[in-house]
Amino acid sequence: MTPDNPFDGGKPRPIATVLDALRARIDAERFDAAVVWLEAVAADLGYGDVRPLPGAVAWIEELRGAEKKIALCATGERARAALELAGVAGLFDAILTGPRNSGTLAEATAQLGIEPGDAILVDVAPAGVQAGHEAGFDLLIGVARNLGTPEDLRQAGADMVVADLQELLGAAHGLDR
Repeated sequence: MTPDNPFDGGKPRPIATVLDALRARIDAERFDAAVVWLEAVAADLGYGDVRPLPGAVAWIEELRGAEKKIALCATGERARAALELAGVAGLFDAILTGPRNSGTLAEATAQLGIEPGDAILVDVAPAGVQAGHEAGFDLLIGVARNLGTPEDLRQAGADMVVADLQELLGAAHGLDR
């Protein structure tokens, strides 16, 4: 008997890759909100210049179009100023500052009026991904930018790792586009 796909040995791959994320389907019915960390949405170019990451903004707008709630977390006191500089403050239902831990994430989901199990977490730092796991988030997405390598993010518990949130555009099955 010949398998339908001769290149598929029938075994799951041991390590997920960015290409896996491109093929991944996210069931939009599984979650009501997303919590994202500032570094996944905006880049600090130094000297007071903060720029939005276009792929992240497009993905967040896609989620907002599907009536998903979005919270942004940041570790610095100047998070709101950075969002204003980047021109994306209006994308978020809640903006919090605090350490990358389960307490900050619990506060974010409480402000959105949901449980962590009904939310996606997006972070660039392994510590944040691990905090999301501890807090009980439904899906943990690591963005490989500056603070962690793809392997670091996977080891911290990321369900998928992407280089840019643009890779997830259209990946949420059930979102109206």
